[in-house]
Amino acid sequence: MKINLKKTSVRLAALGLATAISLSGALVVSANENPTQKTVAQNQELYAGTYKKLSASEALADKAVKAAIDNVYAQFSETKSYEISAYQDVVSKGEYDKYVIRLEKDSKNFFHFAIDSKTGNLSYTIQSLDAATVLSYPNVKPGVDKFYASHPEAKSYVISSANIVDNFVGKFSRYNLTFTGKDPKQSITIGIDAKTGEIIPTKKQEN
Repeated sequence: MKINLKKTSVRLAALGLATAISLSGALVVSANENPTQKTVAQNQELYAGTYKKLSASEALADKAVKAAIDNVYAQFSETKSYEISAYQDVVSKGEYDKYVIRLEKDSKNFFHFAIDSKTGNLSYTIQSLDAATVLSYPNVKPGVDKFYASHPEAKSYVISSANIVDNFVGKFSRYNLTFTGKDPKQSITIGIDAKTGEIIPTKKQEN
């Protein structure tokens, strides 16, 4: 699958899905994956202390934000009905992403992106995927087969959520899948490198 969002001179192709983490209700790229560009994800204190929440109209007044959202709408028309949440860096003077934008219908239907403060280009995108069809994406099934080989108990689990993340600063792409057992409190989340199909270290949750 390709996302033809354009930077100034680079066509952005969403080829895979990186591990994402949840913080204050926002899905953001893990800071450990991107040593050259700090993001809103690094810790909750910085998120609260650095980023100011904007109205949708305020965010759309920025040309880079407007262009990115228009491209998303053109390629994924269903996102036109999604709610826009926007955050602007008002403290760091260019050290963090200038804007973090979230288009969301619910926790399983969303498209997030960030605008790099130095270039005005996209620094990352995060898009939800249909968990029922994610096995059809390149390198997902081989990665899942490797996961099942090392975690045979998970064969009875279902893929409850999936998303696709591309980090254009760190230059990596991975799939992120969550497998859930009959007990919804029991789950395992894995990442699959989009280029190699290799498994990223798993995180098992049993509450």
